[in-house]
Amino acid sequence: MNRLRHLGVNGTALAVLAAMGLSFLLQAVEVAMAQVWVFGVLALVLYTTEWMVAQRVTVLTKVLSRIRVGLTVRMLLRQILLIALYVSVGAIGTPAYWSTFAGLAAFFVLSLGYDLMRMQILRRSRLPVRTRNLDLSALNLPQVPRFVRELPMNRVFLADFALVAGGVAHLAGGPEWLAVGGAALSAGAVLVLALATVPTLLAHLRFPSDAEVIEEVNERLRAYRPEVVLYFTFGVGSQNGVYQANMWLEAVERLDRRALVVFREHANLPHLEPTPLPVVCVPRADDLAALDLSTVRVALYPGNAGKNIHLVQRAEIKHVFVGHGDSDKLPSSNRVSRIFDEIWVAGRGGRERYRRVRHAIDDRDVVEVGRPQLDVVEGPRSAAERSVPTVIYAPTWEGVDDNNYLTSADTVGVELVERLLAGGGPVRLIYKPHPLLGKRSPLAAAAHRRIVEAITAHNRRLDPVPPEAERRLAELRARIEHFRRESSERSLTPGDLAGYRDLLRQWHDLYWTSAGPLRHHVVTDPFPTLFSCFNESDAMVSDISSVVADFIASGKPYAIADLWDTADDEFRAQYPSAGAGYLLRPGLAGLDEVLAAAREPAGDAMARRREVLKEYLLGPDEPDAQTRFSAAVDDLYERGLRDFPLGTFAEPVPADPFRGDGPGGFAEGPPASGGDAVPPRLREALRPRETGAPS
Repeated sequence: MNRLRHLGVNGTALAVLAAMGLSFLLQAVEVAMAQVWVFGVLALVLYTTEWMVAQRVTVLTKVLSRIRVGLTVRMLLRQILLIALYVSVGAIGTPAYWSTFAGLAAFFVLSLGYDLMRMQILRRSRLPVRTRNLDLSALNLPQVPRFVRELPMNRVFLADFALVAGGVAHLAGGPEWLAVGGAALSAGAVLVLALATVPTLLAHLRFPSDAEVIEEVNERLRAYRPEVVLYFTFGVGSQNGVYQANMWLEAVERLDRRALVVFREHANLPHLEPTPLPVVCVPRADDLAALDLSTVRVALYPGNAGKNIHLVQRAEIKHVFVGHGDSDKLPSSNRVSRIFDEIWVAGRGGRERYRRVRHAIDDRDVVEVGRPQLDVVEGPRSAAERSVPTVIYAPTWEGVDDNNYLTSADTVGVELVERLLAGGGPVRLIYKPHPLLGKRSPLAAAAHRRIVEAITAHNRRLDPVPPEAERRLAELRARIEHFRRESSERSLTPGDLAGYRDLLRQWHDLYWTSAGPLRHHVVTDPFPTLFSCFNESDAMVSDISSVVADFIASGKPYAIADLWDTADDEFRAQYPSAGAGYLLRPGLAGLDEVLAAAREPAGDAMARRREVLKEYLLGPDEPDAQTRFSAAVDDLYERGLRDFPLGTFAEPVPADPFRGDGPGGFAEGPPASGGDAVPPRLREALRPRETGAPS
């Protein structure tokens, strides 16, 4: 049972699994007893469970295959039991029997033929790269019809329903044509499907080779001449990590330099926000090495990940760790960052974090560029707007290991939420946890569920969101999702992007106004955005997290949970981002102070300290962060160009132990076009010394 839970099998899946197993067993009994109608009812149950496995509890697909009762086995078992029923009732040798038998054979052969063609089409259509905003029409790539993409075998095999139903209806006393017609209908449906697939298969037999596709992408890159790359890799393959890249998109779009986005995992690409920038998603390291990035001189990395090494090895590019937020966590001053040419932080606080990592990061390689993303964060709300103060509770996750276990969710989180929901004065709560909260710790996951349940139960007592607003929100969300899907298939213009962002603005405006001032919010979806939640709040409770530094841009009061009940001065010295915050102690001591500051900013004892801390963590207001960021990109690009003028490259280093030539090495492929010498900084950083854990 524990192993099934580990695979993600919940109560619903167990019920479906039990119903399927019991139905097969009872069908065998009914065959022996020649109970045709009971057999037919059980067949309906089986088709219902098969549909649920295909559509609702897909985790059972893996489980059933592991116990050797995969899709093909189950289909054959259904059909063998039908033939056995013919034998049991003495109908063997009749025209209906032979029609059913022939229909079964034809159905099986045609289904397998369709599946083989479908797999060939999908395999041949799998490009070595996926792109956005790059015109690859010269390749004349054949399209994959929707039915080929959306009709895998677990759905096609359900088409034998007509055959089984017709046979059962005949054996229960119906006319013979029911069995003949059912067999013809099932076999005919799969025949039509297979015949419709043949032209697509023939078209894909002439599909361009991987080398031809890469060369065409390179032709487009040579025409575009990218100067800056935003490089992203994240192994989870969900929206949980792609926020790291999304937060830099607009800042990179506003650069005067031509920018390119490079993703490494196909599963992450759908979660990239629409952008007019060219996007290339290239999973294999040798294909990345084959991309013509000869005009690129600056690469920006939002995260520390192993696959960064596949681009970092290009010495003609200046590599910059920009991160995905400034925090006092250990990964925000990671020694692994030594592999980059420079580390860009928001303000002096980030620089001093790296100074504390002794003998790791040269202070000259740390550049303060601000946080250009924060230009959308607004200051304190008006007195009328905060008549019902809004508190955002934004706990962090459990971290990559116990050294970074800083979440308050499973310590004070549940108590905090219950206190806010039941407090004497009205308070509106926005619960916005880290996207990865609960992924590593069962205790944190359980606390998250309790918090969501408590907020949901409290909202049931309030007036519901007006149906008209619900419909409008759903309509806007559908248009947003449609635009996101479209953006992956066609190039975007600035006008397209303006329309998309206007849709986002309309959705956010309606979302907050339609809910009323007392409804609490659980935000685990990309919408509403974190910064929109900031703008709707009057105070925040959080943990040691980059969210704190971002919230400080608003100038509003905040509290940080101290999980260890440390002395104030000691805690603030260890975590500078807490320097202007109220401290939340065990038993929620300190909560009343931050709520009072939210209600009456005039009595906020930390207001002046927040102004000082804001400049320390985020840098000065003038020049603005986008200007500083753009200037840093321009300066580094010019320096890169001086080191490696266009048309010249680093000489490749043959047989270098840091490069590797296969899955065990860093490069996993041939040298990049123009060479890929290992930069001295990378070689030195990878010496066997203390390295820290990737963020």
